[in-house]
Amino acid sequence: MILPRRNALPGSGYKKRRTDKNKKNQRHSVAGLSFNSGPLFCCCLGAERGSSKKRPEFRFPLCSAAVYNASIMTKTSQSGGRDGIVIVEKQAGIATVSINRPEASNSINNALRSDLTAVFDELAVDRQVRVVVLTSAGDEPFSVGMDVGELAGFAPQEIEAVGRQARGLYDRMTALQVPIISAIKGACLGAGFELALHADIRLARSDARFGLPGINVGMTAGGGALARLQRISGVGSATALALTGGLVTAERAFMLGLVSNVSTTSDFWPSVQQLAAHFVSLSPVAVAELKRLLKLAAEGRIEDAAEASPRALARCFVEGDALGRLQVLISGRDPEATVH
Repeated sequence: MILPRRNALPGSGYKKRRTDKNKKNQRHSVAGLSFNSGPLFCCCLGAERGSSKKRPEFRFPLCSAAVYNASIMTKTSQSGGRDGIVIVEKQAGIATVSINRPEASNSINNALRSDLTAVFDELAVDRQVRVVVLTSAGDEPFSVGMDVGELAGFAPQEIEAVGRQARGLYDRMTALQVPIISAIKGACLGAGFELALHADIRLARSDARFGLPGINVGMTAGGGALARLQRISGVGSATALALTGGLVTAERAFMLGLVSNVSTTSDFWPSVQQLAAHFVSLSPVAVAELKRLLKLAAEGRIEDAAEASPRALARCFVEGDALGRLQVLISGRDPEATVH
C-alpha cells in the first residue's frame, strides 16, 4: 500500500515547514486503504524522503521509457507536449485519447477539461470509431487529480463552474454509444479517478494507484462521481475511499471491482489493444443498445430497462447485422464464430 507524505501541500508550489521533527505520523489501514493521521497529504508515489532507493522505471510498449514521477500535483497550467494537452489517434476503429500534461503529472485544469469535452463531442458523431481508449501519453501517470494550483486562484463561483464543467464532460462520456476503456498507469487520483470511473471498463497496470485524497486538503469530489463510485464498488468501500483520502493498489482496486483487469508492465498495452480490437469486431448497434440498457439499469430504472429490452433486440436485426452473423454461425463458414 502507498502511504502519502505530508510534507507538501499538493499543487501549492511550496513545502510545509515541519514543526516537530521527532513526531511521526501514525499509519493506519482501513478496508485495504493506506493513510496517515497527519493533516496534509501529498499524492506521492516516489521514494521516501531520505531514502537512497531510486524510483522505479516503468516501460510502456510502443512508447519511449521515462522515469515515473508523480511526486506532487503541480501548480502550472500551461499546455504540455508538442502535440497539445490532449492527443487523439485513430486507427482501425480505435480512437486513443491521451492526456498529455507531463509537466503537471497530467493534473486536470480547465483547459484540459475543455479539450476533452470537445474531443468526446467529436467522437460522438464519428461513425468510424468503434471504441475509445482513454489513457495518458507515454509513460506518464493517468492523472494525479485536480490542478489545485489553478483552483486556489478561483472565486467560489468559478470553483462551482469547474464542477459543472466536469459534470458536462462525464455526461458526454456516459452518453457515448461506443465503449470507453480507461487504460490506467501510475497515479489515478481525485479528478483523474473520477474521470476513469466514467469509462465503461477500466484496465490497470500493476503500478496503478487509486484514491480521492481531496478530503485531506478540505475538498470534496466536485464532479458528482461519488454515486457512481458507490454503484461500482459498494457503499462501504466508496465511503472508506472518500472519507479517509487513502490510496489503494491496482490489486486492491481489482478486488473492489474498480478495475476489470491488472496487467504487468509488459502485458499491459497488448491487453488493452486486444480488448479494443474485440470491441471493434462487435456489432455497433448491439453495443449501443447494450450500453443504453446497462445505463438504465445502473440509474435504478429497472422496469424501463426491462421494457426497452425487446425493442433493443429487434433493432439488432432491423438496423444491425445480427441476422447475417447468425447465418455465418449456423452455416459454419467461419470456424471461429461463437456465441459463448
